[in-house]
Amino acid sequence: RAGKGAKVIPLMEYLARAGRPHTRGKTIALIYGVGGVQRGKSGFDPVFGELVMGSDTVAAAFRQAIKDKDVRAILFRIDSPGGSYVASDTIWQETVRARKAGKPVIASMGNVAGSGGYFVAMAADKIVAQPGTITGSIGVLGGKMLTTGFWQKLGITWDEVHEGANATFWSGTSDYTPAQWARFQAWLDRIYDDFTSKVAEGRRLPKQRVLEIAKGRIWTGEDAKALGLVDELGGFDVALRLAKQAAGIPEKEEVRLKLFPPRKSLLEVIMERLTGREPHEEEAGMVALRRALELVQPLARRVRMLDPARAPLAMPWP
Repeated sequence: RAGKGAKVIPLMEYLARAGRPHTRGKTIALIYGVGGVQRGKSGFDPVFGELVMGSDTVAAAFRQAIKDKDVRAILFRIDSPGGSYVASDTIWQETVRARKAGKPVIASMGNVAGSGGYFVAMAADKIVAQPGTITGSIGVLGGKMLTTGFWQKLGITWDEVHEGANATFWSGTSDYTPAQWARFQAWLDRIYDDFTSKVAEGRRLPKQRVLEIAKGRIWTGEDAKALGLVDELGGFDVALRLAKQAAGIPEKEEVRLKLFPPRKSLLEVIMERLTGREPHEEEAGMVALRRALELVQPLARRVRMLDPARAPLAMPWP
């Protein structure tokens, strides 16, 4: 199709000829928030076979971008079904701090940005979603899985020693007491009120209007735009254009996208992988571990779906 003079060249040679985009010009920070939202560091969860958006990592990235005098705006790329309320709120706080520091924040949504994935985006100056992005899910879900009947069928009993009226609050072998249930419901109500209030503030919508479109319902990006939950439809390029606009950079001017936290060098990656064992031993061990995880991951994901208490801002997701 390319003609008789066409020649296939390696990808790296093509890159060397074409050049990398966004390597020079005024600086715009690029921060990724990918995977379930959890407290701690971002990374890969081998048990569930999924990426993790760690609040420590993402919050630190925002703080670094705020301190960097060269950064004119922040592009926050999100692909997440949500998770921890505490972790989501930690990241939300940093987006607010960035705006107060004069660093506009543009959120760019990928395949999904629901529940906690929407929570971390809602304070941005502008939110961009694809027409088919799964977003919204402004709600809170919690509970625990009671396993008493399961253990009885297996003929297994549990002996426990408790200290305190709420020692069994998260126990899977004891149901909630009336007092615990009331406390749990109050906790969920507080999170829901906080979530919807921050949506109303960030999106400049009346609280009553937010309550009408919340209730945990999931919207496409196109519907979310009509409801005022996102500003523009499009992908990374649209978000970058809005970031340049917010930073006062002409649309046709080149910009430098600076990744936060910085990408590790090849040497750092190699050093982290060194274990002191022989290569063939490490390879064999990794193969065995990979096969074991392939068997465990489907079961682990199903078990997690039955116990939403640990991630009240997580929407259902395969």
